[in-house]
Amino acid sequence: MKARRMLLVYGLVVALLALMMAWWAVFFVRQGALLVARANEAGAALTPAQAEAVRQGADQSLRMFLFEGAFLLLALAAGVVLVVRATRREVVLARAQREFLSAVTHELRTPLASARLAIQSLALGRVPPEKTARYLASAETDLARLTELVERVLETARLGTARPRLRLERLDLAEFARQRGPELAAAHGLTLELALPEAVPVEADGAALETILRNLVANAAKYATGSTRLALAVARSGSEARLALRDFGPGVEGDPARLFEPYERGSGPLVASRPGVGLGLYLVAELVRALRGRIRARNAEPGPGFEVELHLPLAAEART
Repeated sequence: MKARRMLLVYGLVVALLALMMAWWAVFFVRQGALLVARANEAGAALTPAQAEAVRQGADQSLRMFLFEGAFLLLALAAGVVLVVRATRREVVLARAQREFLSAVTHELRTPLASARLAIQSLALGRVPPEKTARYLASAETDLARLTELVERVLETARLGTARPRLRLERLDLAEFARQRGPELAAAHGLTLELALPEAVPVEADGAALETILRNLVANAAKYATGSTRLALAVARSGSEARLALRDFGPGVEGDPARLFEPYERGSGPLVASRPGVGLGLYLVAELVRALRGRIRARNAEPGPGFEVELHLPLAAEART
């Protein structure tokens, strides 16, 4: 509401300035004839040549005013556009932050309550011996979910204040995917199909790549309902290394590029039915940019599925 009031006040000021400039334009248009008439009324009795000179001087002032006024109007119009865009972004961000706080509250409360109940039941001796392992595993899963959420929030806070600190080293992206991909997929009960060449050397941060791949797999596991397949491909593409992870779920509604914005979870009943706060793909995109790469997302074609594709620069010796 505050942003809308400020925008309304700004619009009124711009409208007032536009009306004033319109009045000044009318005045300058009539200035030549008005000066000649006033001079004749005062008894100056201007000759036709003198009256024409007065009109030409007034026309010159009018042209100068129109040029400067047009520039000012363009500047005001550009200002209006920028203010409207900034206000719209502020409104969208404020709404996203409210939804984020609501989601975080729910995401924290649910596993906390579940883990607390399991631990209390164990502490009070209410759990039969044959169910103890299941209760402990449930509490561990809830605590792992909490840890992941807290880490994402903290990482987002760090990214909001400074660029991530990365330690670049020579890595084989294909070997990294071969080693870490199946393990991460299996942790979510997914089957990973690999398409990897012999070697794709890059200069990257191993921890950042681990975070990127872990978030991509977790995101696929969450939204690829009805399918346990994942396809991970690594290849060379010119002077870049390409890594693409595809699931075989229903895909996403709307513009996939928006999913790289903070707090953005997309739309649709599937998204609403899944836990999340809209930070996973945002962290992935920020880390890819920090690695001097680029990223994009799209619904897979042909067939069902959603694919995230990132490109990283090849190591110097591999670019030749």
